[in-house]
Amino acid sequence: MNAQEKIREEKLSNILNPKKTNQDFKITIKFQKQISQNYEKAVALATKNKYFMEEGEGDFYKIYASFYPEDTEELHQLFNLVHRHKKTEIFLNNKRIPYIQDLWLFLMWFYRY
Repeated sequence: MNAQEKIREEKLSNILNPKKTNQDFKITIKFQKQISQNYEKAVALATKNKYFMEEGEGDFYKIYASFYPEDTEELHQLFNLVHRHKKTEIFLNNKRIPYIQDLWLFLMWFYRY
């Protein structure tokens, strides 16, 4: 199962079981190949993630790493490596949410302490 199929399956589960899935709070970072010295570090960190997914090849290679509140330190490390790249996307429970970088990630940083 590729990453897009897995995400569609999770979205369907969210629709069919809203009480269960709305209790979970998951941030997913998706990033692509980039020319940066941080890219190799980001790939290494993402592949260690227990919710790691990948798709595509070459320049279209995409990496997904998901984090729950107990994984906030790893989220913070990966975010700092890839957030400046224009093709980096962040999702809350597989949905694009307004102000996710300015508000939701800021709230996640409280779990770091």
